[in-house]
Amino acid sequence: MEIWLSTKDRKEFFKFPYLNTENINFSFPLNVQEFETSSGKTLTLIGEEGLREIKISSFFPSKKYRWLPYNVFLAPVCLKFIATHRKDILTVTVVSVEKTFTMKCYISDFEYTKKTNKDIEYSITLKEYINK
Repeated sequence: MEIWLSTKDRKEFFKFPYLNTENINFSFPLNVQEFETSSGKTLTLIGEEGLREIKISSFFPSKKYRWLPYNVFLAPVCLKFIATHRKDILTVTVVSVEKTFTMKCYISDFEYTKKTNKDIEYSITLKEYINK
């Protein structure tokens, strides 16, 4: 699986260097309202789909490990891209065997820790952006 972030004009892009599919969560919520009727029964109204969300936990490598692809982004480049575009609307592209899709998004949460080997362990949440 590959996940890319790019600016709206696609002039700047970023590929997550290492992804373990077990640490990636996709959320496709459904807007649902429940009401209690006067007789005590619950009435459920199913609405439209909510905003999609992708949560990733992994690490940014501080050096080129031989088991990573040759053209991998290293930690300083990764952190710079995220810091520069933290408040921007981005395009996320997910490429996998099961499904490939793109969506407009923003970084709703980003946490990281520098490890003793200088790798950066992180958790990031990308939330769908719709302005209609």
